Amino acid sequence: MPLMQRPTSAYRALVRREVTTTLHNRFVQVFAIVAWAGSSAVAALSGQPEAVPYGLLLLFLYLVPLFGLLVGVSAAHEERDERAFLWTQPVPRAAFVLGKAVTLVVALAAVLLGALVAGAVMGAGPGTLALLWGLGTGLVLVSVSAGLAAGQYTTSRARGLMVGLVVWVVAFALYDAAALGLSGLGAVQALPAFWVGLLLLNPIDAVRLAGLFALEDVPFSTPGEAAWVADLMAGLPAWVAGLTVAWTALLLVLACRRLRRLDL
Repeated sequence: MPLMQRPTSAYRALVRREVTTTLHNRFVQVFAIVAWAGSSAVAALSGQPEAVPYGLLLLFLYLVPLFGLLVGVSAAHEERDERAFLWTQPVPRAAFVLGKAVTLVVALAAVLLGALVAGAVMGAGPGTLALLWGLGTGLVLVSVSAGLAAGQYTTSRARGLMVGLVVWVVAFALYDAAALGLSGLGAVQALPAFWVGLLLLNPIDAVRLAGLFALEDVPFSTPGEAAWVADLMAGLPAWVAGLTVAWTALLLVLACRRLRRLDL
């Protein structure tokens, strides 16, 4: 049956199911508690109101990729016992992945919006709050998609969560450590575009740089200063948007492809 001719009631039931399971996802609930408590702590402990946006950016950089991965893996594994029934419904298998992705992203983005209340109370402007929410939502898109893909490619929930933690450590810490080590090599110092390109391929690093440059005119230098650096930094918002779309699309395609090939 063509996709457009499938019963709309099946899709409505799918949406209701995903909304219900998302609201009952323990990782989503814990993320909300930690994000809201963390943002309140940032506002309370910051010495000056001007420091609150930087604290919120740092909080998002730590929390969102980790919980996005864990939430995605958990959601991918929660339906394994029901697949015999779910796959008999008149909807394509890819709809289960995309339905989860949409509901999870909306839920986590709403949590981030609530976390920004502390910034608003401390006097952060609407533009700053919109910037932080947009950057955080970009991290949500990529990390949830990565979690869903990891969940589809692992055979158990525990193994999937372990893979998610490994991915977070590699993307958040080991990747930067490797890039920093390479920057000390003479050959890399002669090719500053290569080193900057490595950083900008990592969504976490790209969001970090875009946030810092947007919040304040932070000086940025590379080995062998080049004139193109200023132009590159000016285009960071567009780059982050494009990078987010590319990573999200690639990871969701992998997850959908894996699910289509699975047997009961």
